[in-house]
Amino acid sequence: MSRLRLLRAASVLFLTVAGIPALGAEHTFDSVYAGKRLLTKGTAGPRCPAEDNVSVTIHGGTLTFTNSALKRFAISFYPSQDGSFGETYQGEGGDTVNIHGRVIGDVIGADVTDYATDPPCAHHWDLKKE
Repeated sequence: MSRLRLLRAASVLFLTVAGIPALGAEHTFDSVYAGKRLLTKGTAGPRCPAEDNVSVTIHGGTLTFTNSALKRFAISFYPSQDGSFGETYQGEGGDTVNIHGRVIGDVIGADVTDYATDPPCAHHWDLKKE
């Protein structure tokens, strides 16, 4: 009987260790992505351009983006298994940015609303992994 318990314990230990690589899967989106953001709502201006370059770096639980108005703007990044994500950032200075999107393969499509502008402006991101 004790041999059977030992065999079961060894099986559980093996399955636990074999499952450890799956824990690293949460960082499968880590990379640098670049592309354009296109105005979908609001009046074009310096903080709300009709078209602009945008770059995104995803590393661990952080998505950092840069465009002509915001430099190295970091937010939390916890995507679902299907690559969808959403986050609202509220800064001390009153800046609020709402991002909802999805990573599919090497592409990010996202809708981003900047509430710090008056009126708020919204852009759609089309980004590709570099």
